[in-house]
Amino acid sequence: SGVIYFELKVFLVFALHGICLLFGSDLLRSWRLAVPHGGLWTGIEDLLFWFAAGIWTFVLIFLYQDGILRLYMAAAMGLGMVFYRKTASRWVVKGVSGGLLLVLGFISFLVKKIDIFCQKVVAKFVKKG
Repeated sequence: SGVIYFELKVFLVFALHGICLLFGSDLLRSWRLAVPHGGLWTGIEDLLFWFAAGIWTFVLIFLYQDGILRLYMAAAMGLGMVFYRKTASRWVVKGVSGGLLLVLGFISFLVKKIDIFCQKVVAKFVKKG
């Protein structure tokens, strides 16, 4: 029937939502592996991320069930999270953090080369003056 079809659709949406939440969390973990920072900054990042995740979850609940949380929606999010954690999470963290390290290493290399060039130009002008 139409009601069962709608609830199946909602179940799948919330399973995908659970996957997306942990994917976002893994992106944050990858960022922390590539750019280590202290506990205060980590706490601020977590607070902002989970605050946004809570708002996003509330909006989805409001859109699909007029703000009423159903047990199967919470179960779907949990199953989506477990599925993602057991399948793709490890690869996402390794791949994204490795990619970030490569990009940041390249940027660091460019900054050093530009700094060396600027020092040579300044030294040349100081020598002439």
